[in-house]
Amino acid sequence: MTEELEFSRPFDITRMAPEGASETISATEEECRAVAARFGVEAVHSVSATIDIQPWKRGGFRARGDATAKISQICVVTLEPFDADVHAQLDQIFVAKSSRLAADETEVVVSHDEDDIGYVEDGEIELGEFAVEALCLELDPYPRKDGAELPLSSTETAAGEPKANPFAVLKQLKLEDPD
Repeated sequence: MTEELEFSRPFDITRMAPEGASETISATEEECRAVAARFGVEAVHSVSATIDIQPWKRGGFRARGDATAKISQICVVTLEPFDADVHAQLDQIFVAKSSRLAADETEVVVSHDEDDIGYVEDGEIELGEFAVEALCLELDPYPRKDGAELPLSSTETAAGEPKANPFAVLKQLKLEDPD
């Protein structure tokens, strides 16, 4: 892995038993701060994942599990911070870049839900990044605190009725017959 990751948990595939392995990972406080910066949220209090890794076809691996994060984000209505839980289902195939399964000219249909394949690099699968990417996709782009209501529309009265349209008079003039 050449890039600097906020939450790195490499899994060495050479130590995996033939029947597979299970890994539970969690982020440190420093890693949570880095993930919060990446997510663009107020704070990340925890990140954890439980992942089962199984051999898949010849030389590939399938990683499945759950990832969770406890975060604080800013409500788009009230602009106040609030806590939220983020949950992601994990399911991805990992193959070596040199594998025929990863070759550009080979089309591999994994499933209708999976649109990309992860790679085994230097004999390792990066589980931390796998979990963080999945959690990032589950973030609400417009987070709203429970019970937060949008202010009345500029076209509604306090009773929820439509306000009088100032152009209604012009519309009426246009509809009148000039005779």
